[in-house]
Amino acid sequence: MYPATAYGHVIAAIETVCGLGFTAILTGLTFVRFSRPRAKFVFAPHPVVATHNGKPTLMLRIGNGRANVLMDAVAKLNVLLSVTTKEGKLFRRAQELRLERAHLPIFPLTWTLMHVMDERSPLHGYDAEQVVAARAQVFMTLEAKDPTLGTSVHEIRNCTSEDIRFGMRYVDTVTTEADGTLAADLTKVGEMEPDVGEHREQGWREWEETRRNR
Repeated sequence: MYPATAYGHVIAAIETVCGLGFTAILTGLTFVRFSRPRAKFVFAPHPVVATHNGKPTLMLRIGNGRANVLMDAVAKLNVLLSVTTKEGKLFRRAQELRLERAHLPIFPLTWTLMHVMDERSPLHGYDAEQVVAARAQVFMTLEAKDPTLGTSVHEIRNCTSEDIRFGMRYVDTVTTEADGTLAADLTKVGEMEPDVGEHREQGWREWEETRRNR
């Protein structure tokens, strides 16, 4: 079967070109959609502020939900605060939060990001009420390399001031199997427990004493 007139040839040519273009575009979109690697990071729903080495520390735990180990993981933590200028105007300011460790050469199970709220921190001296009053928002970006696929995966996480839990810490999720290998229960990444006890109280007192002496 073939067109019998010039008009039929024009219609057939247009249909052929449009059909090939539609097939090519649909194939490309389908490939991009299903070939894009997913990060599969498991984030704790609530950042916590607990005592670590005698200092108040903001923590956010992440789990690796992929079946393989990730490499060259790099994390960045920023906070967005609402401050009032001397002119009485509301100003939103974003500042980077310095991490105790911002790079992991190998990311197998879990990773807890830690930011010490000392004199160099934008959150120095903040408590739960001040964080809510400042409408603080914590932004975290995480990027890592998947050696299996030879590509990079990345994820962005945003936490509001109401999500931050003061006086809490994460429970331990990593256990040792019978053969000596380590395993992490990712369903417990966000589980918390009260940051209480004499070690916490002593750590806070030592940190306050050091701050006053400075």
